[in-house]
Amino acid sequence: MHPLIFSVTVSSVTGECALEPDPTASFAPAAWQQLAASVASEKGLTPFSAAVLYRRWQQGLAAVAVDNGSIIGHISCMPIFHQPTRSRAARALHGGQPMGASVWPMIDMFELLTGWTHPDWRKRSISLQLRQQLLAQVRSESLPRQRFFVSVTVGRGGSPVLARLGWHTIAWDAIPYVGSLIAQNADGKSRPGWHVINHAPYNGSDVAALMDTTHNWDRHCFLWVSQPALAHQLNDRLQAAVGRDLESWRRAWREAALPTLIQAGYLPVLFG
Repeated sequence: MHPLIFSVTVSSVTGECALEPDPTASFAPAAWQQLAASVASEKGLTPFSAAVLYRRWQQGLAAVAVDNGSIIGHISCMPIFHQPTRSRAARALHGGQPMGASVWPMIDMFELLTGWTHPDWRKRSISLQLRQQLLAQVRSESLPRQRFFVSVTVGRGGSPVLARLGWHTIAWDAIPYVGSLIAQNADGKSRPGWHVINHAPYNGSDVAALMDTTHNWDRHCFLWVSQPALAHQLNDRLQAAVGRDLESWRRAWREAALPTLIQAGYLPVLFG
């Protein structure tokens, strides 16, 4: 996959923004420092270092919109449950022995991360277009496995954009094995993670983000998925593979697989 960079054109008639691929566009290295600082300043976004944000972009796991040498829009993603982490978790659960492919779920899960748009450019579909471009690139890889995406929003956040992409919310309790891949309860131990405070995991029915104006967004942290059926399938396969032992699964993931993600700059959600 290749880095995705777009210039922004604004219609003189409608004022709408369109993104055009622009591999020749440039920006100063300091733009990544500014982006990291801007993301960290918004409490509803997971903070990442400039080096991590830049590396994801170089790997083709991020898309940026640029105007006059500055990054004015950004979205990134990361593989969470894929071959390296799947193998580590499986070996941890079975005494270092690999599990057979017929038992272990061959489904890849990516998390969509760090959607940010400069305040002067918001509500102009830039975030939506960046997501569409990044998702299209990741999905275009020729792989024999099925693949779906998840995203976490605190409060309303980017929920309207995800709803426009056709995604849905799923109760955290409905897919606990999948939820454990990206979130865990804070237990007082010193662990790297994105601490979500005063926002309980949302365990209600699917939320129509663009239409439900009465919903109390401020109290919850939402789990969004691109393909609910595939998310449920992965959850069921994981549950069967570990003999319905959720705590053993969580421990194996936390101790064997999660450190590789954290080393790459990932931060899981820590509730409480």
